[in-house]
Amino acid sequence: MLSRLLKKSTASEVVPAFTKKPFFRSEQKAFYGRLRRALPKCYVFPDVELRALMTPISTDTKQRRSEKEYLVGRKVDYAVFDARLSLICVIELKTGGVVDQSPGSNAQLLKGAGIKHFCWDKQKLPTSEQMMRLFGSVVLPGPVKKNDADPATMMAAPNSDFAGPHSEILFARPTSLTPEALDALAPHGHTKAAYPHVWERIRMFCKEPNHLEDYLTSLSMQTRASKRAGFPKEVLHEINEIEQANAAFLTKLPEKPSWNDVFADR
Repeated sequence: MLSRLLKKSTASEVVPAFTKKPFFRSEQKAFYGRLRRALPKCYVFPDVELRALMTPISTDTKQRRSEKEYLVGRKVDYAVFDARLSLICVIELKTGGVVDQSPGSNAQLLKGAGIKHFCWDKQKLPTSEQMMRLFGSVVLPGPVKKNDADPATMMAAPNSDFAGPHSEILFARPTSLTPEALDALAPHGHTKAAYPHVWERIRMFCKEPNHLEDYLTSLSMQTRASKRAGFPKEVLHEINEIEQANAAFLTKLPEKPSWNDVFADR
């Protein structure tokens, strides 16, 4: 008797109805359009989970499982791939554009995995032109060797962007930061507004990475008799972002031999 009642209630259960909803919100769609214009030959995917972009390096099965669970629920707003689906960079949009650098944060995990990470203020997003200058020019290399091509990919999409002589996209490596790149690294302009003389010097030195490094370092050194007031947190964040970006362009000068080096073995 009870089983009949249960079957009856199950049979009469109403299946919920659904309707489609937009995949992008209006503001997301606008920024996605900017990204596509800045990177026309790249693939841009929204709301990508970190566990799809990185994997634990531990060989211990139990530890790997635990570390994979550590990534569950963590996402980046956009992931950018080249034509062969090699990850180029990820993008996060945060209120204020302040990157969380605490241990275990997305930024630290991405840095540890060697993934380029950009973070911008939701309320002041860069334009397509600013992003294009920041990312660099897109360069098409020579033909890809047959041995380098993935047979499965070539069979699945013989006429797609994965096939053919230009199946890989690389970014040309610039030799220094540019004024446009500085604007993109500090889109909310705290340093420019509060310390215009500092900002002008940063722009002046941006084409000379080693000089820029020396100047940025001097900003945190006590070289006066009177105690410095220091910079606000927002300004320090911008200076730190510029310093990290500039580090990629530094060239180590050969060390000059000292008097001790010359006569040490005599």
